Amino acid sequence: MSAIRNPIDLARQAALDFKACYPGDLLSVIVYGSAAGPYFDAKKSDVNLLVVLSSLSLAMLEKSRACQEKWMKKRFARPLFMDKDYIMRSLDAFPIEFLAMKDCYAVVFGEDVFKDITIKHADLRLQIEREIKGKWLHLMRGWLESKRDPVRLRRLLEISLKDFSHIFKSLLHLKELPIPRDGKSLFAAIATACGIDGRAFEEAFAAAKSGDKNAVAAVFPAYSSAIESLSRVIDQL
Repeated sequence: MSAIRNPIDLARQAALDFKACYPGDLLSVIVYGSAAGPYFDAKKSDVNLLVVLSSLSLAMLEKSRACQEKWMKKRFARPLFMDKDYIMRSLDAFPIEFLAMKDCYAVVFGEDVFKDITIKHADLRLQIEREIKGKWLHLMRGWLESKRDPVRLRRLLEISLKDFSHIFKSLLHLKELPIPRDGKSLFAAIATACGIDGRAFEEAFAAAKSGDKNAVAAVFPAYSSAIESLSRVIDQL
């Protein structure tokens, strides 16, 4: 598939298609994630859309099925559909996700539904705690299931680093600290902010990048221990 040189212009075209599907019911189309910022990979990244409707139901989703599938063939992810009521009722349930959207987005049609939303400190702290502790348990179980399979173990480490990146951005936001854009610097900033040894994170990134099966296996105990230490730090926030 050809490279996407200007995802915002392409998203504006998609928004016109969705407008035709929802005359009078389309409130907003928003690009979020890398396509709305400077780190979009023209050859690999997907374009993520949030489509905000006046109301949400299966029947409403069905109206744009053909439009969705048309743009999914052009490296768009299947759109995320919401209505304004759902957004306002769900800020406490998904503060990390809404914070990530608000951090990097562009309105390509209609109103800016993110402009006035507020993420509460207590809601964000609670989800960060839940995510860190839950993903740490998943990491340990994955280690037991994958330690004899180097390919699975490397994949587990790669997924874990990606998953924790989203959480750590929110944790730095919670601590009102600058948020680095690249993963390695992000994990180093978390280690400094939370007063833990960051060498395990640095070695985890190096092992995942190299793919060396011995390095991947060797780093797991220290990496898991560092994540467990973070779960204790979050208890004190």
